Amino acid sequence: MAQETLSLRPVAPEDWPHVSGLFDDLTYEQSLTYAQAAAGRIGATAEFVVLCDTQDRPVAAACLRIKRIPVLNRGIAWIAAGPLTCAAGQQEPDPAMIQTILSGLREHVHASGHILRLRFPVQASPPEDAITRAGFSPARQADQYRTVLIDPDQEDDNLMRALHGKWRNPLRNALKAGLELETGPIRDLSDRFSRLYEQVRDAKGFQPDIPPDFYYALSGKDFDHDVLIARKDGEDIGAMTIGVSGPNATYLFGATSDAGRRLNAGHYLMWQAMLYCHERGAKCFDLGGIDAEANPSVTRFKLRTGGSDAIASGPYEARPNGFGANLIDLAETLHKKLKS
Repeated sequence: MAQETLSLRPVAPEDWPHVSGLFDDLTYEQSLTYAQAAAGRIGATAEFVVLCDTQDRPVAAACLRIKRIPVLNRGIAWIAAGPLTCAAGQQEPDPAMIQTILSGLREHVHASGHILRLRFPVQASPPEDAITRAGFSPARQADQYRTVLIDPDQEDDNLMRALHGKWRNPLRNALKAGLELETGPIRDLSDRFSRLYEQVRDAKGFQPDIPPDFYYALSGKDFDHDVLIARKDGEDIGAMTIGVSGPNATYLFGATSDAGRRLNAGHYLMWQAMLYCHERGAKCFDLGGIDAEANPSVTRFKLRTGGSDAIASGPYEARPNGFGANLIDLAETLHKKLKS
């Protein structure tokens, strides 16, 4: 059977929310709102492409964040949580189509001399052999993404039954404690969230690569960022932020005060987040990543929600021929050493 031919063409930024919205595996990382800000943060550019079949129907799309090395004018094209391949209402592409999509992206990026790296959406499950045949191999410089996925498209009773007993009991205690919930957009509640988050951050001494305040100013029709706040006796005792793009929601940041921990506010907020996703009609709620070695307690907390343990396919990379890729590697290594 002959391999189908796809045409690749650029997408104007203003058209990207419509194009990306055609895919069920869209997450905030491929949204216009987040991608342009994330690219600008590191001095990269965000470029958007769509791959169409012979009938001009979109079968895949991707936002590429391209970081160029000065003088060399080539660098790394990074596709985070992409390419998007699960067109709404359509079956997942077969291995031959995945190979064709990846080959088209590789040829497009290599024409400019860049290394192409990508990590698929955690909701997708592309076959490994198709990725290999398209010229990709496991990336050496990017981290794997492991998380817990919850299906919020079910009745509350089913969500409750799926909880581990040692998770359900603290939740029931929290529900009996008379906690109150307040929900709103991050632009309205960022000050209150920051006070809680900074309190916990200073006590525990951690610092994420991308801090919460990076997200506060993000606003766009393809990325909603809401805050859930747990209150007791008029005091904020816990908060959680959730990013939503397309049919998928992602837990981004959370913080619980000492008083909140005594009242199991973390369990309360996670449960309320599941209900929030259900009410919004979300198809998938990603709990924002787990790391069993670095943070076993958080990993255990998230796994006991009854969600599925999932690992995103990748990261992979495809390297162009010639000496340019070695120069890019050298520049990346030097940059990391200077940064550290």
